[in-house]
Amino acid sequence: MELITIVYLIMFFFGIYFLMMFLILFYRHRKDIESYPEPKRFPSVSFIVPAYNEEQSISNTINALLAVKYPLGKKEIIVVNDGSKDRTSEIVKSFMKNHKEVKLLDKPNSGKADSINQALKIAKGELVAITDADSYPEPDSLFKMIGYFEEDRNVAAVTSRVLVKNTKNFMEKYQAFDYVVIAWSRKILDYIDSVYVTNGPLSIYRSEVVKNLGGFDTKNLTEDIEITWRILSKGYKTRMSYSTNVYTTVPSDFKKWVNQRVRWNLGGLQTIMKYRKYIFRGKNFFGFFVIPYVTLSFFLALIGVALFMRYIWIKSSIWIFSIPYFLRGYNPFRFMEFSLPITLLLILGLIFFILAIWYYKAAIQGQEIKNKGILSILTYSIIYRSFYTIPLLICLYKLLRKDIRWYTK
Repeated sequence: MELITIVYLIMFFFGIYFLMMFLILFYRHRKDIESYPEPKRFPSVSFIVPAYNEEQSISNTINALLAVKYPLGKKEIIVVNDGSKDRTSEIVKSFMKNHKEVKLLDKPNSGKADSINQALKIAKGELVAITDADSYPEPDSLFKMIGYFEEDRNVAAVTSRVLVKNTKNFMEKYQAFDYVVIAWSRKILDYIDSVYVTNGPLSIYRSEVVKNLGGFDTKNLTEDIEITWRILSKGYKTRMSYSTNVYTTVPSDFKKWVNQRVRWNLGGLQTIMKYRKYIFRGKNFFGFFVIPYVTLSFFLALIGVALFMRYIWIKSSIWIFSIPYFLRGYNPFRFMEFSLPITLLLILGLIFFILAIWYYKAAIQGQEIKNKGILSILTYSIIYRSFYTIPLLICLYKLLRKDIRWYTK
């Protein structure tokens, strides 16, 4: 059996394995996927909103946070103006006149992670909630999240379901589809204590734990992933409240989308390298599942890109050089050979494709997205998902050049 055939078989094996795992976990827990522990006490909460040149969205974000229902005097909103050159600071000050819970921290530009760390020094809340300056939590967000901290003292972070606010063009609509799938997958991982990202649009942390761990990593491009891995590596738990919705603004064009995903990939690889020493170590799922799963996902994605480029090169070459023979009446299908390995690959490929469609169908059922039919699922899985290879290739190029810089939306 050729090496390339073995590689294909390994990829299909892991792909089918993880799809089956997610689907089994979903059907086992589908009745309680929207449930959450109701809180009996209401600890103080400090919202931290890092903002850099956010004059277009900061008003809506603050209004959304003011609308979050919580006992009077138990909530504060700290907006960190990270050296903005627009009217961000001025807009925040206008809110401070009528809302004493809104506070402003002005500082020179030093990045999102450092902005959070500076706010942590003045935050009074027992819990800290990190919210992006272009994200909008629903009014019942805190009520649906804080019960997890009360239910289990070992829970150090709880994250939310992120949905897309702007859904006009193709990129926005299929990012809305993508975010639904991501949120669903993250909730499934919650059932095996493996929520490995506490997202930026809305996540809540035990203030004491984050401070004791040294705050957020200012050198990591995905500080939300890194802090989650640090929390897990210390034996704490992370949870996801699937019934908690926060809406965010996503990139509206392809270039901005690529820049965002390049940063996600670079930050993810940074985090893997930082925590590789924990693989197959420890007493929780972090070392035995999270790190191998995420690392394998990156590795298989790279192999997938290489195999895809190889396939395109070989097939295009064959068909181009065969055109004169086709014109003379040769039937190309007469020369196709079906050996046992090839037949097995075709069967596994078909199984993987069916499971992937089933996986996406399960993820979007009951969700408020415009297109949920089989055509939209096929477009997402075949066209939109193929775009993932572009930021991944750029990420590899950046790594080879040791170009680790912040890529914004």
